[in-house]
Amino acid sequence: MDDRKKFNRNSIKSSLKLGKSRSILKKSIKFLCDLDKFNYSYLWTWGGVPIIQLPSEILVNQEIIFRTKPNIIIETGVARGGSLLFYSSLLRFMYKNYKVIGIDNDLRPYNRKSIFKSSLSKNVSIVNGSSIDIKTINKVKKKISKKDKVMVILDSNHSKKHVLEECRSYSKIVSKHCYLVVADTILGYFNKKQTPKKRSHIWYKGNEPYSAVKEFLKINKNFKIDEKLNGKLIFSSSFNGYLRRLN
Repeated sequence: MDDRKKFNRNSIKSSLKLGKSRSILKKSIKFLCDLDKFNYSYLWTWGGVPIIQLPSEILVNQEIIFRTKPNIIIETGVARGGSLLFYSSLLRFMYKNYKVIGIDNDLRPYNRKSIFKSSLSKNVSIVNGSSIDIKTINKVKKKISKKDKVMVILDSNHSKKHVLEECRSYSKIVSKHCYLVVADTILGYFNKKQTPKKRSHIWYKGNEPYSAVKEFLKINKNFKIDEKLNGKLIFSSSFNGYLRRLN
């Protein structure tokens, strides 16, 4: 018998159950903190370029890109650029014409060189500037038409104020049934001792992305946390950070 539908139902059921497990989340947070001592999130590459994401996030992003099929993906915070190449490599299998747009106000020249040296950089562009600057946002909007299907990932300044402003601005660009992904929401679950300290900025609970997500969802009912994904994301930096646009 064809058991694919049953398999899918069981997968969703397990993911929902896992996403609600406080005991597993507690263990995941401890393990993430232990692994951070070894710079775990910095160990991965895509196409030879550092991606700075955890494997679970990479796989979940692949799943939702395949399922929702955006032809434009926008990411704030380019870092070393591996994620831009990752999105490009996925979209090139679905479209002849697509766009991957990175936004960064401090992209190092050597990182830019690594990105555009790659054969995966086709249709990748970078907008220089702050992600919440109206001039930057307008430049991005000019690259989008009404026919485009858009997904947005927010991974730049992680302060509550900045992320909340990003959510307000870029939620207007996200297409129906596509995702607004807020990175590093796990910081909202860390206590002061657990908060990563080996960073250029330290974001304590209350001034981090998840606090912004909670406030954003109070004022924007067009978005909802995708609980079906949370089980898969329980060992990730973006637990409760995948917001699906409803209409």
